[in-house]
Amino acid sequence: MIERPKRQLSKRVSSKRSISVRLIRIGVVVLFLLVCGIAFAVFHTLGSSPAANGARWLAVQPQLLENRLGLVGRIEPAARLLITAPFEGVIKELAVSEGNRVEEGQILLTIGTAQLEIQIRQAYAELLKAQSNVEKMSDWENSDEVARARRSLTNMEMSMNNTKARLKETRHLFERGIVARQEVEELEERLNSLELELAASQSELQAARNKGQGENRQIAELELANITARTKALQTLFKQHELYAPFAGSIQYPKKATEDSENSIPIQVGQPVRQGMPLLELTNMERIGAAARVEEADLHQLAEKMPVEVTGEGFEGIMLNGRIVNISSQGKKSDAFSSSTTYDVAVAINPLSPEEKARVRIGMSARLSVVIYRQENGFALPPEAVRHDENGQPFVTYRQSMNDKPKRVAVKTGRPFPQGVEVFGVEPGYVELPANKQ
Repeated sequence: MIERPKRQLSKRVSSKRSISVRLIRIGVVVLFLLVCGIAFAVFHTLGSSPAANGARWLAVQPQLLENRLGLVGRIEPAARLLITAPFEGVIKELAVSEGNRVEEGQILLTIGTAQLEIQIRQAYAELLKAQSNVEKMSDWENSDEVARARRSLTNMEMSMNNTKARLKETRHLFERGIVARQEVEELEERLNSLELELAASQSELQAARNKGQGENRQIAELELANITARTKALQTLFKQHELYAPFAGSIQYPKKATEDSENSIPIQVGQPVRQGMPLLELTNMERIGAAARVEEADLHQLAEKMPVEVTGEGFEGIMLNGRIVNISSQGKKSDAFSSSTTYDVAVAINPLSPEEKARVRIGMSARLSVVIYRQENGFALPPEAVRHDENGQPFVTYRQSMNDKPKRVAVKTGRPFPQGVEVFGVEPGYVELPANKQ
């Protein structure tokens, strides 16, 4: 009776153990299958991704692309006027000196007019003669020369008429035998001579009349026009014996006519000057510019109206903006023993603020940064991102997002930049880079 419960208890324990073993085995199998599934998924993902081959993806966004060319120059006035002597004379008064600042309309100097007044008086005398000559031409028929020719012709006609009458009377007397034949022949010779003289007098009268017509009259009118213009020109020069500043600026003495000369030519009271001689140089201080030189190898990169940024040691912390206004067409040799050629570049700088005017001075050295190319929303990629197909056409491997499928996009390349090479034909997204070489 006691053995039966023990047997039943052992059977129950054995059945529980077998159930636990089966559950453990099932759990191990399930865990194994789960691990295998995860491993397969990870392996499949890595195998299907481009990164599995070592490729990298670069985010691409539009950015500012600029190329600049640096030049070295100096600050110069935007307007510079060379004041010259309007006529020959002597400096009578000098109201300014080098370095003075003058206002618009301020007197600069006065030139003596003694020699000019002599020329004006001579011109007036010639003008009066020319006017009298033209007046005579307008009434030339009543001029003295025509009157003398007319009187000479009249006298000749009267002499001829008298000779004809005497010849007629002498012939009657000769026919009656009262006079000799010789008297008739003498009168006939006299009449022939008078006929020649009459023809000459008629020609002289016609020539005298012609002097007041045609080319002769036109010459007289042209001479009057010339001397009138000359007189007016001298009168205009006389009004310029006092020279005034046409705009506000700074006074400098003109430089000597030698290249790169820094020596100026001072003027003083009592100094004789000739017409056109440089006297003063007036520089406009309200507007400034910059002057520089560019090597012939870089000349092709510049063009007028290109934006320029100007900085300098003398005005550190200030950046001036401007643009190229002129590029010289004539090159200059750097020195006598150099084969390189440079070209002058003129830059107009935007109006200065009061603070900038106080710090920026004429003649200061300047550094010019010329923006030779600018693209506000450009794309630049590393050179290795741009590949070429079998036809030599450039392309990139592109995807808009990392979840999109990569695709090949044809592009065009542009200028090189520090960020990379400029490309056209892409949009914001991701571009594939080649795998890193081990």
